[in-house]
Amino acid sequence: MGRPRADAHSVPTNERILNAAERIFSENGYPGARLADIAAEADIRRPSLLYHFESKEVLYEAMVHRLFNRLMETLTGFMVPAADPEEQLIEVGLAFRSFAEENTAFGRIVMRDIVDHRDPVPQLLASGVVPVLDAVCVYIDGLLEDKKDEQRPVPVRAAVLQFCTDTLMQTSAGPLRTPLWGDEAHTEDLLRRLFL
Repeated sequence: MGRPRADAHSVPTNERILNAAERIFSENGYPGARLADIAAEADIRRPSLLYHFESKEVLYEAMVHRLFNRLMETLTGFMVPAADPEEQLIEVGLAFRSFAEENTAFGRIVMRDIVDHRDPVPQLLASGVVPVLDAVCVYIDGLLEDKKDEQRPVPVRAAVLQFCTDTLMQTSAGPLRTPLWGDEAHTEDLLRRLFL
């Protein structure tokens, strides 16, 4: 069997590999994901995958950075300093929610890998999570600077993590979503209770 024609795939090989990695890592976690499965999903051979990403660790790190860069790009479009703080907080929260709904692998990867304490997962995931978390917390602190600490129901970082955890659990829950959370959307109410 020969190599596919150069125009056989409209998506560049790196992107196909990263897309496949998101799906395989989200389904199997870091330890259970196999490079051969990722290569097959990307419609290439394992040696070709290793040409683009020299190891599973390098591929995982690239996938994590791509996911969190996309998230940050999405949120940055809503992080407007001159806007009404309450409206802006709700908009940023809804943008995060939409991102998690549209990128279903995101929640499964983050939730699964937060509890996986085997190397290299914690430091690789942290390299994607922490910069975005820091930026969002700084932004929200700026929005809420007029509120005194005792007026805030929960410290900002804890509130952000609580909201994100709820959102990621819901978007990862599959068939358990409705039995656990019900049909009613509570995103805006949760944001108000945590931050305002």
